[in-house]
Amino acid sequence: MGNYIFNRSNNLDFGMSNGGLTVFLTVLGLSGTLSANTKKEKELILWLMEHDIEVRGLGNGGFDVEDIPWDVINFEIEKEFLVNVIQGAKQKIGWDTLDYVPNEELIMSYLGSFMEMIRILAPENIKKDEYIEWINLGIRDKRFKNPEGYPKCEKHGILLYWNGCIACNDK
Repeated sequence: MGNYIFNRSNNLDFGMSNGGLTVFLTVLGLSGTLSANTKKEKELILWLMEHDIEVRGLGNGGFDVEDIPWDVINFEIEKEFLVNVIQGAKQKIGWDTLDYVPNEELIMSYLGSFMEMIRILAPENIKKDEYIEWINLGIRDKRFKNPEGYPKCEKHGILLYWNGCIACNDK
């Protein structure tokens, strides 16, 4: 298991296979796309989708929750949004668009671990410049610029990031 999601400050982590990570990110993307109303909420979902192993490489899709591009001022609101996204994924929102049935036992375990990491994350542990760095990457290199207007996949209804639909990429 080369893909680890972790919370460095609280010494928590969980690992998953490449396929597990893809399904984990896909179900978060499905729920998050339906939940996201603001520009920043959509950006948080896109940031997660960018950890697609199709672009990061096998075993390289993990991340530290402290590296999520949080806004210091709106940190608690953004945290609550992600908790709601996780809850939606646990309720299988959007799963009916998939060509497969996710392994519920594994995915629910991953979602539960992720929720705990998000809930205990403290504002003093987030990387305050991460949002600007992430946005500037798309400015410096157009290959990593997300599409304007937050388009969605016609088949899955999931937000498209700069490499397309995470669910379609999983073929």
